[in-house]
Amino acid sequence: MKAHVNGIELSYHIYGRGEPLVLLHGNGQSHGAMKRQIDFFRKEYQVIAVDSRGHGKSELGFRPLDFQVMALDILCLLDFLKIDRYRIIGYSDGGIIALEMAMYQPKRQVQMVVIGTNYDTSQIKWWANIFTFVGYLFSILLTPFSFFFRRVKAQMGLMIFHPHIKEGDLARISAPMLAVIGEYDVISKADTRNMVNLVQRGKMTVIHHGTHFLIRQKTRELHQVIVSFFDEDVT
Repeated sequence: MKAHVNGIELSYHIYGRGEPLVLLHGNGQSHGAMKRQIDFFRKEYQVIAVDSRGHGKSELGFRPLDFQVMALDILCLLDFLKIDRYRIIGYSDGGIIALEMAMYQPKRQVQMVVIGTNYDTSQIKWWANIFTFVGYLFSILLTPFSFFFRRVKAQMGLMIFHPHIKEGDLARISAPMLAVIGEYDVISKADTRNMVNLVQRGKMTVIHHGTHFLIRQKTRELHQVIVSFFDEDVT
């Protein structure tokens, strides 16, 4: 399904019934990357799986790609679907979008789970940034010859130049937030701990032997942690 929101055609899929649960994928992916999460959570929730702007079957548009505009895309989609309150799971870049959504409209989120998520571009380990930068340079060279590489350039640029969320802005996030990180993630545990301390109601879980790819590598443990968090009293 597609909706015309915030100046683009945004692709989304809805699975199951119940309370709304938004799923947001990582950089360079589509909603299909979270198939295991869709299949698991659709049993209890109305899962709204979105291809974020410039990813999957969603349009890139002509505005510079950044997390603020991507967050507005999802909020506009929820308006389109007439969904007021929602839970959200954001993986990697999807987690950054979830943070931005919570800062725009703090009272709208019921609970938020972010997986392998940073709030500043400096928090990605240097060796991971090297591969991103090489891909960005390669896409610059090929952009004039292919629209595909225009999208790749925008996606790589998103990782290199964004986000830059101010710590004072994180303090506006009032919904309970769970940050999940792998023991060997490209995001440091110290930065993740700082993030959960900055929001109003944050907690953190480190998955033993986990990497940045928890949504596929440690699926069962990840789902157990999220279910336990969703079962907590949010009043």
